Amino acid sequence: MSKNIRIVLVANSVPLPETDFLKHKLFGLSKLFNVHYLCWDNKKNRAKYYEKFSKELPERNIHLFYDKLTRGAALRLFLLSLFRIFFYPHIALPLLVKLMRNDNTAKERFLKFSLYYPIVRLNPDIVHFEYGTLGHQFSDIKQYINCKTSVSFRGYDINYVGLESANYYEDVWTSFDGFHFLGNDLKQRAIKRGYQIGKVEALIPPAIDTDFFKPSSVKKNSNEFVVLSVGRLVWKKGYEYGLQAIVQLKANGICCKYKIIADGPHKQAVLFTINELGLNENVEILSGKTTSDIKKEMEQADVLLHPAVSEGFSNAVLEAQAMGLPVVTTNADGLAENIKDGETGFIVPVYSVDEMVEKLEWCYKHREKLQEMGVAGTERVNKHFKIEDQIKSFENFYNELYGSAE
Repeated sequence: MSKNIRIVLVANSVPLPETDFLKHKLFGLSKLFNVHYLCWDNKKNRAKYYEKFSKELPERNIHLFYDKLTRGAALRLFLLSLFRIFFYPHIALPLLVKLMRNDNTAKERFLKFSLYYPIVRLNPDIVHFEYGTLGHQFSDIKQYINCKTSVSFRGYDINYVGLESANYYEDVWTSFDGFHFLGNDLKQRAIKRGYQIGKVEALIPPAIDTDFFKPSSVKKNSNEFVVLSVGRLVWKKGYEYGLQAIVQLKANGICCKYKIIADGPHKQAVLFTINELGLNENVEILSGKTTSDIKKEMEQADVLLHPAVSEGFSNAVLEAQAMGLPVVTTNADGLAENIKDGETGFIVPVYSVDEMVEKLEWCYKHREKLQEMGVAGTERVNKHFKIEDQIKSFENFYNELYGSAE
């Protein structure tokens, strides 16, 4: 039955970077369903994706809304809309009639037509929005197309987007048919924001390539105590707290190297903190790194530090455990579901620099114990977070959604 189900996945961009987790979902589901991928991007990036992943995804089922809505792009969209109305009236005209029935301005009708036509044309059985923010943007989709709708909540979308409005996701909760959460913490946060149990639901955590991220026979090239962080330079990663922990380690007589593999809009703030705390000789920011580079750095590290203040789940924490690298992380959001406290690493309260220091100091003084933690971490990831298991869970979710009553 699965292969006959047509699913349209709606995301922000072509999953081109090595680190984009959606590519694995797209690879796996395309073997089970008739999958199409729809996003905002340009033809150049789509061509790069086809070239890079032609073996994993032989069907060319990536479709584009538009890249950036500049004046030139708006003119092209307008001409394209006329083309669609003239050559595909059986698709375009019914959609226009539905748009005209609503109290939309001419501009709103034009934008909605540009967004909904590509979905309607694909005639899906299921439309799945990969982020809650996209579900919010398309919350009225049921007015324009008769299909099942579902959405993933991955962290930021439920933790801090739309907090200024108590009813931000109300239309999504009431009109959508299926909901995917990375873990129970995000589900509970959704309930606080109005989600009501009763729809088709799945708790499916992230998954990683355990054939790539696995323990290595490579030995560390120095005895230096190396603390590693991996993640974007954004406020929610809590790097300032990690840097404060390194200051305290120095004050306690522990000399260590802190490497941060990251880039992003918060870089200037992090560099400022490094300079203010006098850590220029202790901290190194590594930007523009591939997954292969990340793996090599994990091989040379003693512990992964993830001092986040908000986090849906974190693939980097999973990758570290898979590599046999113990983790010190906060209990922000879904992180407490990610590791086994005391076995594959340590969980400390958000913002608690003192407890972060305590656990890092323990790791420094008990480096012989870190190997045992590493083995436990590898076993945990292989048991609970493999890509093939994730794909099987999504297969069950979409089959249940397709067979559910309206």
